[in-house]
Amino acid sequence: MGILTISRWELRRTSLSFSRKLIALSLLIIILTGFVSLYVSQNGFHINDGMYRVIVTDPALAEVLKTDYKFQVYIAQEEQANELYERGDFDVVVTGDKVRYHRSEKSRAALDALDKAVQKYDEARLLSYNDLNNTFPVWITVKNIEREQAFEPLSIQKLPEIGQASGATGSAVAIETPVSVNDKSQVPSAREVSKAKGILPVKEKTLATPSHFNPPVPFKSVVLSFVFIFPVFFIAQFFSASITQERVRRRGELLLASPVSPWQIVFGKLLPYLLLMLVLMGGITVYIGGSPWMLAILLPVALMFLSTAFLGAIISRSFKELTFILVFLSVTLSGYIFLPAMFTNIHAISIISPMTLVVRLLESEPVSISEYIFSTLPFYLVSLLILMFGIFIYREEDLFTQKPIKSKLLDSLQVFIERIPAPLFFLSIALIPLVYSAQLIFIVLMFNLPIRYGVVIFILLAAFMEELVKSVGIYAVFSRRMTGITTRNALKAGIYAGTGFFIGEKLILLAVITGIANSVFGSVMGIGLLIFPFLLHVTGTTVASLGMRYLGTGKYLVSLMLATAVHSAYNLYLIRGVLFG
Repeated sequence: MGILTISRWELRRTSLSFSRKLIALSLLIIILTGFVSLYVSQNGFHINDGMYRVIVTDPALAEVLKTDYKFQVYIAQEEQANELYERGDFDVVVTGDKVRYHRSEKSRAALDALDKAVQKYDEARLLSYNDLNNTFPVWITVKNIEREQAFEPLSIQKLPEIGQASGATGSAVAIETPVSVNDKSQVPSAREVSKAKGILPVKEKTLATPSHFNPPVPFKSVVLSFVFIFPVFFIAQFFSASITQERVRRRGELLLASPVSPWQIVFGKLLPYLLLMLVLMGGITVYIGGSPWMLAILLPVALMFLSTAFLGAIISRSFKELTFILVFLSVTLSGYIFLPAMFTNIHAISIISPMTLVVRLLESEPVSISEYIFSTLPFYLVSLLILMFGIFIYREEDLFTQKPIKSKLLDSLQVFIERIPAPLFFLSIALIPLVYSAQLIFIVLMFNLPIRYGVVIFILLAAFMEELVKSVGIYAVFSRRMTGITTRNALKAGIYAGTGFFIGEKLILLAVITGIANSVFGSVMGIGLLIFPFLLHVTGTTVASLGMRYLGTGKYLVSLMLATAVHSAYNLYLIRGVLFG
C-alpha cells in the first residue's frame, strides 16, 4: 500500500506544481507532434519543394516539369527567357532543344533533377500504353531473400539461380517482343498520363530497371514509431523535474522520515508516470490500428527513459545541470533506438533496437520471442540497474547536498560494496548490462564504416568499456580507503572482478546474443568461436588494479588505458584474419 499511497500523492502534488497553462501547452505540443508525424508518414517530407527555378519556352515541357514538386517552372519567349537567365534569376533555361545552366553546384543539381524528371515522365507515359509487354520487352520479378545473420557478403552458393521456376526465390523473365510504339499521334499528354496512372492495372513501382532498385527503407513506419516515443520524452521530463523540485525545495525530507523504504518511494513516484505513458501509447496504437504487442515492446523503452531521468535528477545539482544531463541521455537513447530502425529488413544489426520490432509490426511482419528478448532485455536490465544504484543514494546526505556527480556515483558504488558479500565479484556481474548496452550502441555507430576500420574502433571502445566496468569497483574501494592499498589486495581485487565479469558475461551473452553470434562484432563481444578466455579478463583487471596500487588512484585513467591496451591487443590478434585478409 505504500507504493500506491505515494503514487496518489505524487499525482496530486504534480497537478498542483504545474500550472494549467503549462499542462495545456504540453498536451497541445504532443497532439500537434502526433498529427505532424502522421501527416509526414502518409505524405512524406516536402522540404525540397520549389527549390529549383527553371524557365522554358515550350509549354508541353513545362507541364512535364510541373509533375515534379522540386521545380518552379516559368514559361517565356526565347529572348525574355535568355535575358532572365543571364540575370541569374533561374537555375536552368530550356529554349527549344537547347539547355543552359550555370557553373554553380545548385544549377548542376537542377540539371540532374530535370533529367530525372523527364525520365520519370517518359516511364509513366510508356506505362500508360495498353500493350505493356511490347512497351517493356523485359520484366524483372523481384523476391526478397533473408539476409545472412553475419557481417560478411553472401557466398555464391547462397545466391538465387537464374532460370528457376516462377515460384523459386528470385526470378527474371525476358520477353523478346520488340518495342513498337512509333505513332507520335498516339503519344499522350502529361495531363493524360497523370490521369492514366491512377487507373493502370500495373503500379509504377512495377518498373524494375537498375535505377529503380533502392533499399526498402520503411519510412512511413519509422515516422509512425516516433509518435510513440514523443510522449515518453515529455513525461520523463516531468518525472525528473518533480524529483529535482523536491530536492531543491527540500520537501523530500518528510518522505525520508516516513516509515516507507526508499525503493517504495521511488517506485511509487515512478508508477503514475509509467502508467500515463502506457495509456498514451495504447491510445496511439488503437488510433493507428497497430498490434497490442507494441505495448510490450515499448514498455522497456519507457522504463529506460524514466530510469535515466530519475538518475539524472538524483545526481544533478541544479535544473541547469539536469537539463544538460537529460539532453545528453535523450540524444544517446534516441540514436540507439531510431538509427537501427532505419535499416529494418536491410541489415541484421537493426534488431538491436526495440523500435525495429515496432516497425516490423507496423509492416505486418512477424516478431519472434527470441527477437523480443534480444531487443528488449538490455533495456530491462539497464533500467533496473540504474534504478537500483539511484535508490542507493536516495538518502539525505546525497539528495540535499551539493556533491559533484562523480562523488554521488561513487557513493552508490560504496553502498553496494558495503551491503553485498564478495562485492567486487558481484559488482562486475551487476554492471554487465551496462557494458552490453554500450557495446550495442558502439555497433550502431560502427557498422556503417568499412569492416576493417569499424571492427578496430569497436574493439578499442568495447575493451575500454569492459575494463572500466571491471575496475570501477576497485577504484571506489581504493579511493575511499575501504581496504588497505597493498599489492596483495590489488591482486585479489583483480582476480575477483575479472572472474565475476567472465562468468556473468558468458551467461548473459550466450542467453541473448544469438542474432549476431556469427558476426565479427559478436565474436569481439565474446561469443561464437572467439570466446574470451578467463585469463584475459583477470589479466586486464589486474593490470588496472596494480596500476592504481603503484600509480595511485589519481592516475586511474592511465591504469585503465593500460588494461584496455592489453585487452585490445588480444582481440586484434584473434581477428587478424578479418583485418588482413
